[in-house]
Amino acid sequence: MSVYRRAGAVTIAFAAMFAATGAHAAIPSAGPVKAVSSLAAQHWDLVEWSGGDVPQGQPLRLDFDKSGRFSSSTGCNRVGGAFKVTGSKLRFGDGKGGLVRTQMACPEPAMSVEHAYVDSLAQVTRYRISGDRLVLRTAKGTTLTYRAAHKPAADAPRKFIYVSSETRPCTGVAPMTCLQVREKESDAWQLHYGGIVDFDPQPGVAYRLRIIEEKVENPPADASSIRWTLDQIVEQRLVEQ
Repeated sequence: MSVYRRAGAVTIAFAAMFAATGAHAAIPSAGPVKAVSSLAAQHWDLVEWSGGDVPQGQPLRLDFDKSGRFSSSTGCNRVGGAFKVTGSKLRFGDGKGGLVRTQMACPEPAMSVEHAYVDSLAQVTRYRISGDRLVLRTAKGTTLTYRAAHKPAADAPRKFIYVSSETRPCTGVAPMTCLQVREKESDAWQLHYGGIVDFDPQPGVAYRLRIIEEKVENPPADASSIRWTLDQIVEQRLVEQ
């Protein structure tokens, strides 16, 4: 027996809320272009927060784009809006709030964490990138430290795959456990040795995913030359054993 659940509703709602604002940030002026490019080049995952405990599980991921907009997961919803960079100064929103947030209700402590996190973002005044760390600082001295995570190229090809609810033993350099994947429901399952970046499969759950496929330059001898990154969970279903 399978229980189906459609995924992606929060992402769609978030995009619709952005569209409803009717505001599209202008392309940043020549001065901050390099700074914006540095921010937009990576995903940023929250690893330290002086204003609260970093939630466990899926990271609170902050993203910037070159058009001057940002978005972040909050542990419950998503928040986003415009951002502006001037030297070492960084401001989210329009200085009077101006942040867009989806409105899904979540159990505590997720809602309290979300409110505190969004309040911290709204008060950010400065930033610094050092190595693979991005440090944001608010006017009150609260710091949020993020670690860089690989961000696929915008033009990297996307494709859809099915992932079985069951893994299988396999042998690469050493014995391991592999996902079973296929592109069509009529195809036979194939072992996938490389994993899928940002995908955390749960036991007994089958998935249909949209993934980003990239070639890896000069991969290690024991690693794949192809990197798969999760783009969207399209569908998931609980498979009762």
